[in-house]
Amino acid sequence: MVHAIVEGLEVGDYIPGQRLVETELCARFGVGRQTVRDALQQLQVRGVVSITPNRGATLVTLTPQQGADTLKVTQLLFGLAAESAAREIADGASSDRLSRATAELERLQNSTSPRDFVTARRKFYSALAATANNDELSHLLARVRVHVLRAQYGFLRLRGQHASELIAVGKKVLQGDPVGAGKLSREHVCKLQETLKEYEKGV
Repeated sequence: MVHAIVEGLEVGDYIPGQRLVETELCARFGVGRQTVRDALQQLQVRGVVSITPNRGATLVTLTPQQGADTLKVTQLLFGLAAESAAREIADGASSDRLSRATAELERLQNSTSPRDFVTARRKFYSALAATANNDELSHLLARVRVHVLRAQYGFLRLRGQHASELIAVGKKVLQGDPVGAGKLSREHVCKLQETLKEYEKGV
């Protein structure tokens, strides 16, 4: 349910600032109130929702500064994940999972289905983190609020470009090239930072 809400946020089923009503979530997911409350607590820990007494849960909205800070952290973590995964592969670790995830992202690069792309991207990041073989890094990556940022600033409209950039990162990692993988991963996030700045100028 947590993953479904995050994915729904990214594809536009939910929007930042929207209230999440327990009874509606119970009906949508076919679960009881306690299950919904547990999921909302997990989302609060991840910084996706804020819970206010007597008002319930609301999907967070990031300030421009929070958005910029989120991307700074993302750039560091994504770069580290790409470099670490490339080193692991160079040292003989299995590349099967990341290879499949990269191929799936490439297959869906021009898909008209936002949900298919979001799912493929999530699998790519998960495979990258697993290949990096660093549990703490995986833990931190899962808690960066970049999914909120994507929803709030409409990054999904650039999914073709983003897919191409992530595929390039994946291929560098699969080649066991930590320098190249780190460079491309940081450049990808740098472009997101530029997109964020352009959006703020236009508001």
